Parts: sequence; structure tokens; C-alpha cells
Amino acid sequence: MASSCHEVEVPGKPTETGTALLETATGTIQGFAPLGQIHQHLCAFHFYADDMGRQVEAHHFCAHLNEDVRQCLIFDGPGAGACLIGVEYFVSEPVFLTLPDEEKPLWHSHEFEVKGGVLFMPGVPGAVERRDLEKVCRTYGKTVHFWQVDRGDPLPLGLPQIMMALTREGQLRQDLADCTHRIAVLILVWRRSSACRSRRRGRTGRT
Repeated sequence: MASSCHEVEVPGKPTETGTALLETATGTIQGFAPLGQIHQHLCAFHFYADDMGRQVEAHHFCAHLNEDVRQCLIFDGPGAGACLIGVEYFVSEPVFLTLPDEEKPLWHSHEFEVKGGVLFMPGVPGAVERRDLEKVCRTYGKTVHFWQVDRGDPLPLGLPQIMMALTREGQLRQDLADCTHRIAVLILVWRRSSACRSRRRGRTGRT
């Protein structure tokens, strides 16, 4: 499976068998209702509010609180071993306009990201993607990153950082664009191979 564009060496020992077994048991017994509401994977790019040159690939896993508000967990990659690096809240334009004036500069529009193709839904058919991104295009986001993976921090260090979004052509660093294209291709290959395996099992089951 694809990995992150940001390589981080997290300190600590490999997960032990006993820990894995315990996680399996608690995962069976407990409920995870907030996580169960996650319905969407968006990929985008953030830059630090005080330094546009520092850019991060951001994989959002999002849930609706209602029609006007979404909340997203942000990981540095799409794979099972990705690091949780931040959160983002999406609000509709009518909600954004009700915010205090001193609050609004901490939020960013998603309009260019959607229209410029730098905010997308990996693996989702175009017709389905367009329908949802038409709504995302008219939202604003407030993003906070806790883990500065772009500088190789082994853990979340320092103060949380307000992040911003791309607003025009030519801002995205080419190395990130190239890396994310490779990841998107790997995800597509993996999903297609998984689908093929599912179809083979289905045919085998009918014989």
C-alpha cells in the first residue's frame, strides 16, 4: 500500500503480540461511533500560515456534523501506518460569514483548491466526486497541525500550527505534486487488484 510523502522515524519498539491481541479484543468489544461516521477521504495540501514554503500533503478523513459543518482527521498518508498530524473543520459560507472578524483570518477558502484540482477524492468516480466537491468549493476550513512531519519531527513537538490552503497556480511544490501522483497511481493499482481478487472469489464461490 502507498506510504506518505513525508518520511518520519517514530521512536519506540515494534508492537508486541500481546498488545495486538489486546487491541483485537477491545476492538471487538467496544464501539467507535465517532469514527464510524467518517465517510470521505479528501487529499489536499497545506502550508504553514507563517511560511508558504513549508508544504504538507494532507489526507483528510471526514464526517458531517450537519449539512453545514464537517470535521476531519488529517493524516500524512493514506496507508494504515500513517501519522495523525492534525484536524480541520469545514463550514459553509453562511456559517463562515457569522464568525467574528478577528476569527475569519484563521480560516481559508476551498474554492481554488477544488477548481485547481489540488483538493480531490482519491479513487472516487468523477461524477460522484464532482457532486460533493461542488459543495466543498463553497466551504471554508480551519486547520491545525500538531505534528510537523515535513521537518522530520519524530513526535508532535512545539506549538500547534495554523495551516492555510493554496490559492493560485504555481504555489504547490513540484516534489509534492510528483509524490502524490505516484501515491494516487499506487492506490488505483491496489484497488483494481483488490477488485479483481473479489471477482475471482465470487466466480469461485458460484462453481
